[in-house]
Amino acid sequence: MLRGSGGDPSGAAAPPHQVVGGVSCDGVREGEACKAAHLVFDLICGGSEGQCARIAMGLAQRGLPHRVVVFHRRGYFLDAVEAACGPVRELPIRHAARPATVRAIARLAAWLRRERIDVLHAWDADAAIFGQFAAQWAGVKFVASRRDLGQIYPRWKLALLRRADRVAVRVVANAEAVRAHFVAQGTPADKIVVLPNLLDVEERDRLAQSPYSGRERLPAGRRLGVVNRLDPEKNGGLLIAALPLVRKEVPDAVLIVAGDGREMPALRAQAAALGVADATCFLGETTETPALLPLCEIGALVPNRNEGLSNTILEYLAASLPVLATDCGGNRELVRDGETGRLLPATASPGEVAAAWLDLLRDRARSAAMGRRGHEQVVRRHAPAIVLEQFARFYQRVLQGE
Repeated sequence: MLRGSGGDPSGAAAPPHQVVGGVSCDGVREGEACKAAHLVFDLICGGSEGQCARIAMGLAQRGLPHRVVVFHRRGYFLDAVEAACGPVRELPIRHAARPATVRAIARLAAWLRRERIDVLHAWDADAAIFGQFAAQWAGVKFVASRRDLGQIYPRWKLALLRRADRVAVRVVANAEAVRAHFVAQGTPADKIVVLPNLLDVEERDRLAQSPYSGRERLPAGRRLGVVNRLDPEKNGGLLIAALPLVRKEVPDAVLIVAGDGREMPALRAQAAALGVADATCFLGETTETPALLPLCEIGALVPNRNEGLSNTILEYLAASLPVLATDCGGNRELVRDGETGRLLPATASPGEVAAAWLDLLRDRARSAAMGRRGHEQVVRRHAPAIVLEQFARFYQRVLQGE
């Protein structure tokens, strides 16, 4: 079953094809640019949804015809995506196996043909599960995504995701660790392409100039910030378990948790049971991450499974924070132990986490240098111009059958 609920599909026409200097798909349809449609759950700020929105908008703003289809017409980026890419179409699928689901897929296939879409790129699990059939029925090229390790899905989803990988002409991973994981499971190595996440440091720095609206809620002290969904695989309880150990040596150490999810009640109860409720601040969901992070000394992400290339860690690095992370998924591709933060085993104990946390707190100058190196790394590898060029070339090669 899919997440959430939604409304009716939109059948608005797309902008005409264009030729854009050096990025048109010669040999596919002479005189016309490649036309891609991006399928994603919705257009919220973070995760795969935010990455999809930024890539589609960025390429459209270069003059390339990119359209967006969502399961739910909602989210932080909805208006901006429509301004850049044209009307966002809604795919009203709410259940996996219903007659209405088949009809919705058929309507999407008809739209793909009518709009002369060349490539349908599915960005998340639900998009891959249903998008593969729409692409096949429409006779368009299909691109799947693997943006995590797929360790939290039920068996029926895993089976359909494996089918999507087989149907796809290419599978996009966002980390070498993700690519290696699925190659080990049998996906041909030459089918998986690694394209990095995008982070606009200049935009983030502008947003960071605005004061954080919830500043009065933050406890005073030396703050470690956590920005992620409060789901079991994010392992937030590990940081709460480490906090009392840290406070024995640094009594004003505090934990700032931004995000919501099903683990929130359990994490609150754990903090109370360990006597650190006053030192643990749960902020809930926020779109003010750029303004929040400069108020922290360290950023942390300690998952024990399923991680891809973390947007959260990119945010920490862009904010020039040293990062405390576990070696899960693509985290080691962002956090170099002793250089941009501390990287611990995915099985780390609270004592190990506390020791690394204290290491970052004790030497402010060393930690600041780690933050500067992390910032430079984001600018060098994840800036919009760099990532958008990689995606533009990728779609061109897909269209040309390379």
